[in-house]
This record gives sequence, structure tokens and C-alpha cells, in this order.
Amino acid sequence: MNQQQALTERWQSIVRELAVANVRLLAVSKYAPDDAVEVLIAAGETNFGESRPQNLRDRATRWPDCQWHMIGPLQKNKAKYIGRFAAMWHSCDNIETAQAVARHVEDRVLPVLIQVNISDNPEQSGIKPQDLTAFAAELSQIDGLKLVGLMGMAPQQGDVRNAFRTLRSLRDQLFNGSFGELCMGMSNDYRIAIEEGATIVRLGSTLFDSRT
Repeated sequence: MNQQQALTERWQSIVRELAVANVRLLAVSKYAPDDAVEVLIAAGETNFGESRPQNLRDRATRWPDCQWHMIGPLQKNKAKYIGRFAAMWHSCDNIETAQAVARHVEDRVLPVLIQVNISDNPEQSGIKPQDLTAFAAELSQIDGLKLVGLMGMAPQQGDVRNAFRTLRSLRDQLFNGSFGELCMGMSNDYRIAIEEGATIVRLGSTLFDSRT
């Protein structure tokens, strides 16, 4: 079996697994070469995650029929790439940056996930859980952006399940019974995230790296 066939089969297996749980896959392509991305597009994948704004722009331009999600930290001077090209912004945690992104959104509304720091790690991006309600209220006033859910990353050392439960509880409180996306879980912990209610999981190494 060649590498392309192996990648396609890994993708098919993951998609089948997630379909049972009614969870969407976001293929984290930020480290993947173009030829690997093309293999997944040929297989049927349409949602990809990028952490570098210029790369997102370039790939969105090259493959406009796919959805390119911004999943990494964003500086205001790169806001134009997200406002113009991103299908969803997963890492919103600053109102000034959100305002900068919104200035470049034209003829559409950009779905946004607030990134919440659920790892209790001050070096990790995301707003504090206790600041979520006020932040969400301010974000909801920005024209061109639409708050659709929350995103968070579990701690590398610590209680992963409890972190995911915290994020789900915050989502439930914020949306008060209405649907809100819950993007949590990566290659090393996505099955726990699914058990705790994730609606989107972000998979990179599990998908692209044949050694995993």
C-alpha cells in the first residue's frame, strides 16, 4: 500500500468513527504538504484547519471549494486574511482583533468560536472561563461576526475529561439550550472529547502521520 492509499484509508476510518457519534472532522492541515491535502480533497474532505493566516489565504485561493478554518493565535496585522478567506475562526480571544477581522468581512457573516483557556495554563491562549459571558456579549455586538460556539484545548498534564466537561458546561450556560458548537479534542484525546459532547474534533497527526 502506498502513502496516498494509507492516508485515504486512515481518513475513511476516522470519518466512519466520527459519523457514529455525529461529530464533524476538522482535518488539521497546517503541517501537511499540498500533495497530502490533495489526497484528502480527492477522498471527499472539505474542512481543513490552518494556523498561519497567509497559508490559509493561499490554500483557500488554490482550493476555493473547501472550507479553511483558522485555528491558531491571530495578530491584528493578519486579520485581513481571516476576514476575507476563513470559513470559521476558532481562536477568538481578543475583542480588538475581532473588530479588525470584522472590518475585512464583506457580503457574508463569519462564524466565530471563542477560545476558552480550560487548561489553567497562563501560557495557553484563550480567555478565562469567568470572563466568558462578558466577552461573548461584547463579541456579539460586532457586525460581520457570528458567535457559534466555543473551542478549548485540554491540559497536556492534568484532568483532560474534567477540562472538556468544563467547556461543555460553559457552552450550555452561554447558549442556554440553543445549539452551540463545541470544538474540543485533538489526536491524543479526541475520543474523550467525543464522550464529553464535542461537535467538532481537530485531527492532524492521527490523520496525516502514518506512524500514529
